[in-house]
Amino acid sequence: MVSPTGEPAQRGPPPAGSRANDLRRYFRSSLADLWPRVRAGAGADRALRSEALLRGGVDGLLATLGTCWRWEPPVLHIPWPGPATVDVPLCGQGLVLVPSYFGGPALMYRPRESTVLIYPMHTGDSPGDGSDALGPLLGRTRAAVLASLQYPATTTALADRVGVSLPSASQHTAVLRNAGLITTTRTGGAVLHALSPLGARLLGDTAGR
Repeated sequence: MVSPTGEPAQRGPPPAGSRANDLRRYFRSSLADLWPRVRAGAGADRALRSEALLRGGVDGLLATLGTCWRWEPPVLHIPWPGPATVDVPLCGQGLVLVPSYFGGPALMYRPRESTVLIYPMHTGDSPGDGSDALGPLLGRTRAAVLASLQYPATTTALADRVGVSLPSASQHTAVLRNAGLITTTRTGGAVLHALSPLGARLLGDTAGR
């Protein structure tokens, strides 16, 4: 087999140095301008997951990985594209969490090793303006609380986001929880609030108008 120049064509994979150069060129052409945002998003996600783990333990971390994900020990239920829900049983094998700026979820099962779960990272973006449309229905403060929970938060963090007192934030979350719009995960004295599937749909519908 010969190349178009008449020289014998190289067989097998290209040298490692050639592959590395290809990756560098791809990074410069496709990712370099975006990379500061990716790194900032990774930092925001790491801070959020650390807070969830600190205040809610492993239960709090897994319960708040995704807006519509459900953690029912020992199974993590993940909505998948289409009507299906993927159940990920954690039976002592462990779980490796990999945040992704570009998408997810994705799973990689490895025999006798921890399952790898790629999930969409929290980038620290500001909540959408769905609270404007929900204001007349819920009241502006309560609508702002709901919109802020696009990213899970403790009661203290939620009060800081919305600019209300801690008792006020606690009262609003109780009302939203009783209405089925948010969920609250309790571990010891710590709580983490997140949107329920109904709350997420409600915000999605109003934000799209």
